[in-house]
Amino acid sequence: MGVGAVSTLDGERRRNLPSLPRYVAALAGGDAPPREIEAIDDETHRRELLLLGLRLDEPVVLADVGDAVDLDALARLEDLALVERTTNGRGEELRLTRRGRFLGGGVTAELLA
Repeated sequence: MGVGAVSTLDGERRRNLPSLPRYVAALAGGDAPPREIEAIDDETHRRELLLLGLRLDEPVVLADVGDAVDLDALARLEDLALVERTTNGRGEELRLTRRGRFLGGGVTAELLA
């Protein structure tokens, strides 16, 4: 909600256009704010789930991101102690280590298949 706000739901990314005058005028007229709608395919969704999960320091369930992870890179990054895998009730999870958070963007870029 708000000027420039972005949300993703049911395979669609909705982005309010970043124009305060148009946003306010639409609301004042009882209309929805002007927005763009973009279809998001499954591959993009999995890649963004990985990227955002690691960025937010949340564990990422590997089964949820599927083939978005480069397994060779994952093994290499584990050896460098930049990522770690754990298992819990949701399955195998991936997260950045403390050391990996300092290089988060680069680590995530390496992980993306």
